[in-house]
Amino acid sequence: MNLAELGEAFRSARMAADLTQQQVAEMSGVARGRISMFETGALPEIGAVKMLSLFDAVGLELIARPPGHQRTLDDVLAEPAEAGDTSMRQRVRKRSARGPKTTKRQP
Repeated sequence: MNLAELGEAFRSARMAADLTQQQVAEMSGVARGRISMFETGALPEIGAVKMLSLFDAVGLELIARPPGHQRTLDDVLAEPAEAGDTSMRQRVRKRSARGPKTTKRQP
């Protein structure tokens, strides 16, 4: 993922949180103009501390993973449920709450 893609993801999260660039600027301490440039891909670089502050303001977290990593159960459960596609997530969550499945051994 490159900086422009991170900016797009940030913009989507900001809008979903119903926050203006000015509100995020006040929350994060990052200038509104830099936020605008970040969202549009016009910002050549942004420091890690500023990016983390922006992401925190809109409820995102930045996770470092090796390229080509496989999705984990946490990744799947964190995805927004699609209409009519909640049954598997509900079963997995219920099973996770009960603990690991055990089987009886036959003598």
